[in-house]
Amino acid sequence: MRAAIPLAVLFFVFFTIGCVKQGADIQETAPSPSPAAEERPAPVPVYEEKSAEWAANRLLEISNRYFERLEAAQAAGLPFEKFRIQLSGDMTDHFIAQEQLEEFYQVRVGLTALYLFHYEPGALDARTTILEQNAERIVVKTMWFANELNSGYYEISTLVNQEGKWLLDERQREELTEQGFQLSIEEAAVYMKAFPYYEKPVTTVEYVDTIQLEDAPGEYGRFYQFMCEGSPYYISPVDGYVLHEKMENVR
Repeated sequence: MRAAIPLAVLFFVFFTIGCVKQGADIQETAPSPSPAAEERPAPVPVYEEKSAEWAANRLLEISNRYFERLEAAQAAGLPFEKFRIQLSGDMTDHFIAQEQLEEFYQVRVGLTALYLFHYEPGALDARTTILEQNAERIVVKTMWFANELNSGYYEISTLVNQEGKWLLDERQREELTEQGFQLSIEEAAVYMKAFPYYEKPVTTVEYVDTIQLEDAPGEYGRFYQFMCEGSPYYISPVDGYVLHEKMENVR
């Protein structure tokens, strides 16, 4: 009986050692977490494309806010560097230098918004085209209609994304071809509803006819006639030039 006890103890010891070793083997073969999985970056948010309407609204917002701030800053006699800080949420330093905004700020008199970057709501609503866009930049093509100071042309404006804020970074001029804008009647009507030089607000605009004005050559003599609150206005589909009562220039 006593001889059997050591044998039982010996068997128990060997059995225990085997179980411990088997457990160690299982732990050794268990897969460890993948370093790549631990270091995988968070998914990048998907860029949401901007519409032409959004781009037009952003350009108009920047333009309007600039001229409001300009008037207030000049009235308060702020130095340009303080005014520049106010502009930093809407335009880049590159744009400020390109458009010589400091020089204009110092002159103060004798110049108007027509000499600077300027966006008319009616022209933006009539036709705004996005030429290029990604998460970093948006390139927008708009129209500048002819007036007594400028011929009609396209403007190519670039917005850049800086920390989630879209800033105006560049503006270039593209001359018209011989065909001009080729405004449709619908586009012309949109513009005339927001024509900036009415003596009083206009709520009704009705297309009447397309006419060829006397003493005006070729395509540049062709005008759309609209009745705006009962008053006749004429707009060129080629360069956007607007006349009142046929040959009286209202711009």
